[in-house]
Amino acid sequence: MKDKIITAKGLVKSFGVGNAKQTIINNLDLDIYSKDFTIIMGSSGAGKSTLMYLLSGMDKVTKGNIVFKNKDICKMNNDELAVFRRKNCGFVFQQIYMLDKMSLMDNVLTSGLLVNNNKKDIISKAKKLFESVNIPEATYKKNMNQVSGGECQRAGIVRAAINDPTVIFADEPTGALNSENSTAVLDVLTNLNNNGQSIIMVTHDKKSALRGNRIIYLKDGKIFGELSLNIYKENDEERTKKLDDFLKEMGW
Repeated sequence: MKDKIITAKGLVKSFGVGNAKQTIINNLDLDIYSKDFTIIMGSSGAGKSTLMYLLSGMDKVTKGNIVFKNKDICKMNNDELAVFRRKNCGFVFQQIYMLDKMSLMDNVLTSGLLVNNNKKDIISKAKKLFESVNIPEATYKKNMNQVSGGECQRAGIVRAAINDPTVIFADEPTGALNSENSTAVLDVLTNLNNNGQSIIMVTHDKKSALRGNRIIYLKDGKIFGELSLNIYKENDEERTKKLDDFLKEMGW
């Protein structure tokens, strides 16, 4: 039986007041399990990214509570949340937030040294991670503006993984990439998951969604449907049909 790492109860997230008030997440309950590759899908405005930000403590709930590794993160102040996220959360976004005047390696070290001040250990681990995502030393010594978008995004995954996070949160990580680079990034995330890394990924892309073993579909801020899949295999026609049928049922 899988361990439960996040439990969200009665989540509400609203913006604005009075007649301008808009509820993005509406009384939502959700459990996240260790080693799952959880996909969050839904139409534009369904609350996908908002839910991810709430689960990771990047945003505050309006109502409800979130227990993450037996800690109620809704009761933490901003400083406590920052420390908690450094140790437990890795983030990969569509926009690649890397410092362009620093090398890819230095960008990773900046994150790693926030948790572990042993630079030698961090460098050793970073080198292994870069090797695992097929980025050679000659490339990770370059600055962000000297490498391709796909290489930057894979380096972003290295940065997200450097502190052994409980969960890697990925928000449309392939949204700005071409097909070849998208596949490379998805392969990296899949390999991490196969090695036990828990991942929550927001996507509107079916190709990306196929990598998950659990698909959660949001509609109007609520969970409208859920699909379980087996371990990802390339060119799995049965898997593709299951997802197609599910998305059709959801009205996607």
